[in-house]
Amino acid sequence: SNEFKNGFNRVKKDGKYGYIDTTGKVVIPCQYDGARSFSEGLAAVKKDGKWGYIDTTGKEVVPCQYDNVWSFSEGLAPVMKDEKWGFIDTTGKEVVPCQYDGAGSFCDGLAWIQSGE
Repeated sequence: SNEFKNGFNRVKKDGKYGYIDTTGKVVIPCQYDGARSFSEGLAAVKKDGKWGYIDTTGKEVVPCQYDNVWSFSEGLAPVMKDEKWGFIDTTGKEVVPCQYDGAGSFCDGLAWIQSGE
């Protein structure tokens, strides 16, 4: 897409993803198996089958250790580990442990979760 989020756009080259800035300059090399748009200064990236988050400099702020993730919203992001969902903050701290069957992004301070009970 031509949609620049936080001044960056995702690009794909030789099957790998990276990011360019609005001038077309590669700012984060194409080295990831998967990548999502930047949100709140962080983007989800996939490496060796696991998801984590990088900042706009390309620094991995949340290690690639999750089976699935969504974008940050209101400072929190849903993450999945061992088939269970929880939430992390922008430092990677698990603020809601991965214990739910499903989870969605925060909106106005609330997020949906799905519990097996």
